Amino acid sequence: MSAVLQNFIKVYQQLKYFIWPYVAIVFCVLFIRLFLITRADAYFYINRLHTPAGDWLFPYITQLGSASAAVLISLLLLVLRKRMGIVMATSYLFTAAVSFTLKAIVGFPRPHRYFADRLHDIYFVPGVAVLDNFRSFPSGHSVCAFTAATVLAYYTKNKYWSFLYLALAMLVAYSRMYMSQHFLEDVTAGSLLGVFFTMVWLGFFGRKEEQLSGQ
Repeated sequence: MSAVLQNFIKVYQQLKYFIWPYVAIVFCVLFIRLFLITRADAYFYINRLHTPAGDWLFPYITQLGSASAAVLISLLLLVLRKRMGIVMATSYLFTAAVSFTLKAIVGFPRPHRYFADRLHDIYFVPGVAVLDNFRSFPSGHSVCAFTAATVLAYYTKNKYWSFLYLALAMLVAYSRMYMSQHFLEDVTAGSLLGVFFTMVWLGFFGRKEEQLSGQ
């Protein structure tokens, strides 16, 4: 068995409490989206679920997937656990590069532009600036949130914390739809990119860092 394959197996073993619930959720989402509802149906269904509490909470939740959060989390980990901080920071950079490349290639319109002729049917969260460009796919915040969740789940000794990291990442992804910044497809793809490419990075880079630290 090659060293690369062995590394990926070790990464999977560290992440299995995170991976299997995530895979089950994604499978359900994809099944519903592909066979039961359209893009518009999914968007307007979520758009009808607004509450005063959600309008207050989700603008804060969404910040966990921002570039500012990525910098702060990386700096904090660099102080507390240097090698983990290095892996987190470089994972962010790696997955962000993939995300921005796909955004430029795909060029899919955001909901505000996609539904330009139906804006009167859409509820917009008060005080939230809704983006109107062609960089909807994939969701960068979702990529960022699931990158962080994957790295944290990988390094945390108590693997039951993986469920919390997954839940927080899912809330970030949902916040992007709640605030009409992305479609269901965007956040699902963003989560897949964040998890997959972070695992790739951990397989090639994280294991080396772990070995160097003597763990």
